[in-house]
Amino acid sequence: MDTTTRGIAEDLLLVLRRLNQADDQKLARDPGPYGHARHSLIAILETADWGPAHASEAIQHAMQEGSTLFDAMFATRVGESGTATSSSTLVNASIIEISDELAQQIADAIGEHFCGDRNYWPKVMDADWDDGSGRVIIWEHGVPDWTFLVSHGGRSDDSPTEYEPVSLPAGVWVEPINPCALRVMPRQ
Repeated sequence: MDTTTRGIAEDLLLVLRRLNQADDQKLARDPGPYGHARHSLIAILETADWGPAHASEAIQHAMQEGSTLFDAMFATRVGESGTATSSSTLVNASIIEISDELAQQIADAIGEHFCGDRNYWPKVMDADWDDGSGRVIIWEHGVPDWTFLVSHGGRSDDSPTEYEPVSLPAGVWVEPINPCALRVMPRQ
């Protein structure tokens, strides 16, 4: 077992990657296990005299490129002198927007998963529907508690049917707003 700072940081990066792709969305949230692991990794890099902004940039680069943390730290340091990707490009590349098409695909997957009636199908709300980020899916005629069953699976109080979680695209997580509304967010 490598107990050097570099070894621990690389191990934690692997954990961060696994949390980012976890089937259970509760693990992939920030705040949550993903966020805690990321903050821990930043703290470890700070002990090696990396500021939090540079540490965060290196982690983002490693996550995107699939590189080692050491290579990402080198690439982002070189980026300061203009010979590698700049930090603004890295940050912008990591932003995933929930498009109309993606939100509709998720709404369709939810309707199909819970055997919904096509006449009362889940609806994607306009992007500016509320003040929150991401997109919102509304389904007033869905299975009771469907918003909670999407990411966790289980059984509604009113039904004996046991549901599996809905298979969501990579990089997406969902959050119940109320029993009829679900927010779809990019996983960051």
